[in-house]
Amino acid sequence: MNLLYALLFALPAMAMALDTLKPFNYTATVMFIEGDKNHDGFIDRQELDAIYRGYDANNNGRISRQEYTQYIQLHAPNLYQVAHAMYDIYDVDNDDQLDHHDFDNFYALMDGDGDGTVSHFEYVRYWTILLGDLEQIVAGAKTVVVHP
Repeated sequence: MNLLYALLFALPAMAMALDTLKPFNYTATVMFIEGDKNHDGFIDRQELDAIYRGYDANNNGRISRQEYTQYIQLHAPNLYQVAHAMYDIYDVDNDDQLDHHDFDNFYALMDGDGDGTVSHFEYVRYWTILLGDLEQIVAGAKTVVVHP
């Protein structure tokens, strides 16, 4: 029951954090520009790996939830509450470690046409939908009634 109460108290913070990312398509465009290191209009797998390499504090090739949230706390503290939800999305095998397998899946989801690269359109579309979905989850969870 304590976990439920903690979640309910975290929901307003999550909603506020998501509000700071609006409009989602603009935020996704900024993220794309920052990730497209060679400025070719695509994010390839090497560029995606480079983005997340900074999260791997102990350089073991895997990102723990603690490493991920510490990175977020340091670089984007207003997104701390959202970070846990994002981590759960990335961790497709639910082993509390983000590794090559998880990023393969994540990259494939963004690569809508399956051509091996993620275009600006694909990236923005993916992130706009994902952030919108998170917003709907938070909004829906706010309506939960807890009976003692």
